[in-house]
Amino acid sequence: MTSKITEVLALTEVDRGGPDSITLRAHIDDTFTIGPKVHGGSLQMVVAKAARTALSALTPPDDPKLADAAAAMIPVAVASDYLTAPDAADVDLAISVRKRGRTVTVLQVDAVQQGRTVVSSSVTMARPDSGTPHHSGPNVLDGTPAEPPSTGISLDGSPIAEINHLGAAVDLVLDAETFPMVRGETGEPLVRGWIRPKGLDPDEYFAVLVCDISPPVVFNLAMFGWAPTVQLTTYVRRHPAPGWLRFAATSTEVGPGMFEEDHLVVDSTGTVVAQSRQLALIPAGR
Repeated sequence: MTSKITEVLALTEVDRGGPDSITLRAHIDDTFTIGPKVHGGSLQMVVAKAARTALSALTPPDDPKLADAAAAMIPVAVASDYLTAPDAADVDLAISVRKRGRTVTVLQVDAVQQGRTVVSSSVTMARPDSGTPHHSGPNVLDGTPAEPPSTGISLDGSPIAEINHLGAAVDLVLDAETFPMVRGETGEPLVRGWIRPKGLDPDEYFAVLVCDISPPVVFNLAMFGWAPTVQLTTYVRRHPAPGWLRFAATSTEVGPGMFEEDHLVVDSTGTVVAQSRQLALIPAGR
């Protein structure tokens, strides 16, 4: 049985515009929606995979050193401007190479539906980190167990699944202590949890999705409703180890109109694999 993650990352070539541009097509179904619209992190995951696919297709075969360098690259930074909320449907990824290099390559990826760009992204490709970090500071996931406890709030079968439809693609468990809204209480804008893809080990593309997986942290401040993403930048540091990924979403400044939400993602070994910062709008009416 094919996993939902594998299905959404299946890309077909639509058009080749020369040595530096290509258009790929993906199909995003209702699984990857929050409410009626596509989950921003899921679309950014597709953008990241499209950039990797385009780099393979557009790297000149007559330059072996450039080809070898490109083969080792993954999307290490994805900066996306959300121009309008995408629908669950076919999406064309119009991709152009902005800079080629043996250390860093930069591509532009525009997600297009019905002739309109819905999300515009810059994707930086480079070799991921490996080995022991020179420094690792304390973080908000210190002390969080590698696997979810029995007290966690699972997406499957919970009321959250009425809005978050990713349950067919992922196992997601929220930390009950940092999600007080389920008890009718308020708390700090901090949400922790655990996630893994159903039927697969996590990879660098899945890590991109995880960097937008938390419910908006302003829910803990009793600000409920859709919090539209304005801009989302995700950094992928390294390939994750097999097993559950742990995430924490936090905010330092919740303003009257906008708030930032930072995600930190570590793998089963406790190593940082991805980070993100999102600028979002406060839910309407708050």
